[in-house]
Amino acid sequence: MLLLGTLHVSGCGGDDGEDTSSGTTGGQQTTSSNSSSSSSGGTPGSSSSSGGEPSTTSASTGGDGGADPAGTGGADPAGTGGSDPAGTGGAGAGGGGTGGGGDGGSLPDSGIPPAPGGGNVPKPAGGAGGFKVVDWAGFAGAVTYSFDDVNQTQIQHFDEMMALDVPFTFYVWTGKQEANNAVWKQALTRGHELANHTRSHSSNDNGSDTDAATKDMKDKYDVTPYTMAAPNGAGVYEGIARTRFMINRGVSNALIGPNDNSNPFVLPTYIPPTNASKAQMDSEVSSARSGKKWRTFCIHGFTGGNDGAYQPIPFQAWVDHVKAVKAYGDVWIGTMETIGAYWRGQKAITDGTNTKNGNDTTYNWTLPTNFPPGKYVRVTVTGGTLKQNGAPLKWDPHGYYEVALDAKSVTLSP
Repeated sequence: MLLLGTLHVSGCGGDDGEDTSSGTTGGQQTTSSNSSSSSSGGTPGSSSSSGGEPSTTSASTGGDGGADPAGTGGADPAGTGGSDPAGTGGAGAGGGGTGGGGDGGSLPDSGIPPAPGGGNVPKPAGGAGGFKVVDWAGFAGAVTYSFDDVNQTQIQHFDEMMALDVPFTFYVWTGKQEANNAVWKQALTRGHELANHTRSHSSNDNGSDTDAATKDMKDKYDVTPYTMAAPNGAGVYEGIARTRFMINRGVSNALIGPNDNSNPFVLPTYIPPTNASKAQMDSEVSSARSGKKWRTFCIHGFTGGNDGAYQPIPFQAWVDHVKAVKAYGDVWIGTMETIGAYWRGQKAITDGTNTKNGNDTTYNWTLPTNFPPGKYVRVTVTGGTLKQNGAPLKWDPHGYYEVALDAKSVTLSP
């Protein structure tokens, strides 16, 4: 399934100056959980995995999954947790990988595409240790295409957009007539993300208009949004989003790095200029790829229409750009929810604690509020056995273990 992007009319972006925050660009390619605690680790919660088709990321419809990500042999690795597909990894697409040795049963359906490579990485055989979260799930970098305002030119090009077979995030202005178009339900069933852009698209809100849009989305599409985009980048939505969403996309441009200090409630984004060329858009992703970071796009619509889209861009130039990004083969293309959950999940583990019990080390973390269920991160170790809920995890021969974030802990044993 695919993910959704965001669209903005007279300005999800408005003027770039409206958003005064900018993301920092720190972060290294892999990071480790670095804090320790003498308190005993709690019992892990039951973890969930999301079902869904390959090549898409979660559309906010995923409930608690049915599979045991620890891989106890008899569980259904696909789970039953909503439509949380994988996202597209460059030219490749698909589920969480197949085959490989290691302890445990089936690999979980994490909703993340297999990392680049031949899938022949041997299971680490050294001493237990070296627990690290893999940046961007093993890809060189990441990109999210979000579309604001459910503009008519998005609807006109919908079939062509779907043919690209990559997930997008659509930020829905729910009070707009175009929000009733049947294409949005189609997008959801194909694995794209539908997310909150308020009901009235006002720069002022006390939370009621945002809440009204969430209600509209549940009523219209039977979906609970986990991310939002502030209309016009208005600063009032930072506080509103903190109590309702995992992420609020802003309008100022910056790269986002693993474990950096980017504000998830004013998340940076790139708004292409009017008539942007393929080369201009390529440059934004190229810098993310070389810098091992995440670039988000905010697109309102395409040239040639009369929908009043803010800074419309040529459709063919954008299509050619997306095809070029897919051709890299090592860039993770996913929705705001899917990549955002990985980014915030990695930071939660890095900021977490670890506890010792004999030769076992348990890594514990606390997830952010309003965090979607059924999400995973990928980790590496130098050796030993990783367990969740008492069951060993299976090594994926693409070079990692997949750890369910819902469990809030994982144990490494010799």
